[in-house]
Amino acid sequence: MAGPSQVEFPGKQKQRIRMRGTKRASGSVKEKLEKNLTVLLEEPHSVLPIITGPTSRGLLRPDKLKSCLREINKIINKREDPKWLRKRMTKGKPIARAFAGSLVAAHEEEVGTVAIFKHPVYGSTSFIRRGNGRPAHLLGFQMHSHPEYRLLAWEELAREGYWFFSWGKGFVCTGVLPNPPKEWVIARLDGSPLNFNNDGRVWQTGDGSNFVKLIFANDIEVIISLDCLTNKKVSFVKSVALTMSPPKLGDIVDIELNYLPHGWPDEKDVSDEAKEAMDAVVQRWLLLEIGDFDLQRSIHDSFCAQLDEGLMLDNTWFDIDEKKGFLSELKGSEIELKAVEVILDTLEGGVRVDAAENAHWLANDVIHLEGYTAHALLKATWGKCGMDILENLFSLTGDDADEPYEQQLKSKKAFAGFLRELDSKQSNVRMVRKFPWDSNVLPSPLDFADSLIKTSHAEGVGKTTTMARKSGEGSKASMGWAWVSVHGKSESEAWHYEQTIRDKGGDWVPNLQLLWDASTLVIEKGDVGPYVAAMEKLRNSAGIIDSLPDI
Repeated sequence: MAGPSQVEFPGKQKQRIRMRGTKRASGSVKEKLEKNLTVLLEEPHSVLPIITGPTSRGLLRPDKLKSCLREINKIINKREDPKWLRKRMTKGKPIARAFAGSLVAAHEEEVGTVAIFKHPVYGSTSFIRRGNGRPAHLLGFQMHSHPEYRLLAWEELAREGYWFFSWGKGFVCTGVLPNPPKEWVIARLDGSPLNFNNDGRVWQTGDGSNFVKLIFANDIEVIISLDCLTNKKVSFVKSVALTMSPPKLGDIVDIELNYLPHGWPDEKDVSDEAKEAMDAVVQRWLLLEIGDFDLQRSIHDSFCAQLDEGLMLDNTWFDIDEKKGFLSELKGSEIELKAVEVILDTLEGGVRVDAAENAHWLANDVIHLEGYTAHALLKATWGKCGMDILENLFSLTGDDADEPYEQQLKSKKAFAGFLRELDSKQSNVRMVRKFPWDSNVLPSPLDFADSLIKTSHAEGVGKTTTMARKSGEGSKASMGWAWVSVHGKSESEAWHYEQTIRDKGGDWVPNLQLLWDASTLVIEKGDVGPYVAAMEKLRNSAGIIDSLPDI
């Protein structure tokens, strides 16, 4: 049944429909494609690889490379027949279909709409989609002047075991043997992002003691300082591997790795396990699984993973007995470093603290910190080592330790401030414990005098002036007046006290002065005798009947 008739309104413009994944070709893209397609049509054999090695491993195995080239040669012979090519671009093997489709595009007068090829390694570029050839194959033939893109046309054969090497105007297939031409090696080193010095055989960059050496079969040695790789935005290993297919650089070089962390003694051996682990990292780098920038860190991490003991601060190693050296390089306040020292002395097993300040517990006696801050180590290990720190630094155990331990576990506040605050509190506690009595066991107002003295030493005289002023009435108020008089504040504070309070408290000033002077001997020397004697005199002058408690 016929559909409804279409009504066209005057002045309505025709709409152009563009398929998803396509775009109008820009001027530069047109120019590049037209130039390449002209070469493909006029000199088709120039875009094919030169065969330099055996293409079969035995009589029983089919020679897929030669079979593919025979099929392409048939297409080349028909390249001036667009009608035949349009049929051929939809049937046959994938590589041949793409070759025929590209020749069809070469016969067209103008490049208009192009397809977009996106790849996680090769990025995004344009090609002309004709026939049902694979996009990568079409792009490879149409961008045959590009050393990397041209390899895409042959990736299927590369997966079958054939080796392709591409550089400038050179394009070689070494068959089933990975024998890179010397010209390719030199071209890749010359065009790499690294600045090499060479004598024709040995190519070297950087002068660091940590390096990786790549040895090619044609006697070319490439020595690369690991430090150089971390300073380049463009990847060296990609610049080489992406001009060969398959991109298995590890299959065409032998490697020698020289790596030791700073501080590792020359006479100290590196375990076979560590050497194997580091070599495995380099192989992953050659397979493009690790970027240049991450290579040295990954090698270092694999080295550390095989350590049996020691202290590792970022990339510097210290012997387990060199705790002072480790602490001297660690960034943190004095009290943070004391806390870290407790961890070094008490931790059973080891720990690796990553860059995110997370702890990875180890069976071996290794402490590995990926950074330089004491805070990171304390934060990562507080859950396991916090109680040891509280006991060793502040003599806090049991219920007394639970509150600060849980507080820091939940709040994750800066350790410098947390430890200083705790140290200040515990310092006051230790100071108060030196006095012969708890204030609350003394008769009033001697308890108030003892409390004023302790608070003054812990928090300053200013705090006790307010305490004295708010002491209330009676004997405590008189003791408060005596206190401000001892500290020379009678004139400024007099208006807060009634005359009767001042008269009574004034009689106690001499003996309270003796008690204050004796308190310094308690704190500095632990001598409580003068303090007890002065308290006895103050008791008598205050007319207190109750005797002082035993000490």
